[in-house]
Amino acid sequence: MMSATIFDSRPLAARMMAELQQEAAEFRKQHRRSARLAQILIGRDPAAEVYSRQLVRSCRRLGLSCVTLAYPFEVDEEEIRSEVAMLSEAPTTDGIVLLLPLPEHIRQRVVTEVLRPEKDVDGLGPRNAGNLLLGFPSFIPSTAAVVLTVLREAGIRVAGQHAVIVGRSNIGGKPIALALMREDATVTICHSHTRNLAEITRSADILVVSTGRPGLITGEMVKPGAVVLDAGITTVDGKVVGDVDRESVARVASFLTPVPGGLGPLTHLMLIRHTLLGPQ
Repeated sequence: MMSATIFDSRPLAARMMAELQQEAAEFRKQHRRSARLAQILIGRDPAAEVYSRQLVRSCRRLGLSCVTLAYPFEVDEEEIRSEVAMLSEAPTTDGIVLLLPLPEHIRQRVVTEVLRPEKDVDGLGPRNAGNLLLGFPSFIPSTAAVVLTVLREAGIRVAGQHAVIVGRSNIGGKPIALALMREDATVTICHSHTRNLAEITRSADILVVSTGRPGLITGEMVKPGAVVLDAGITTVDGKVVGDVDRESVARVASFLTPVPGGLGPLTHLMLIRHTLLGPQ
């Protein structure tokens, strides 16, 4: 019976905060103003609202300006596109985050194609996404960037390992898969139409789950000794939960990022880091 190391993000988050304080001070010195991050929130998705509040709190602690533009679910696509275009051209806006999920009537491509890549701090736009696919320098979505950071922090080898990604969203599974492939992992992507999901996940040396389906992955779906990263976030009865059944998976895996307290507290710090780097 194995007992996984449960990753505690607090030491890494504290170190990142200290580094970001220095970076924010350097930004103020160079630009003679504080960095400014704009986030666009559409509708009332509970997980997105939790994330938004975390981002605002961290920006305030670091001395960044963070403005939240909240729109009703019914907002017109062209209005959001125009807002993004205006923010993208504003010289005092350094980063723009479009919080997902979007309503079905708002197409991510249409909204993000007017977003300048140096201000697209979550890597959602076609330019940054294309650069990630081609292996060119770019901002990559914060969850993918944090997955790489945590693996490095834990000293987990990626090259040559079989990484299975469950989920194929533009902000989660796809960029995580590309980021791990860039680090020389052999990558398999699973999704809602994948047959024999458990058979595939049991073949993973590194298993990353990003579906928004609470408790999807159980211990019997994990290879003994595997590294499991839970990138899912869902609010159930007022509590934030992940895609992994922590109790059963922790008995099988060698390493597990929990929800809450795992990857989540680091992703908004990565957005802030990208904001401070963008205009350089």
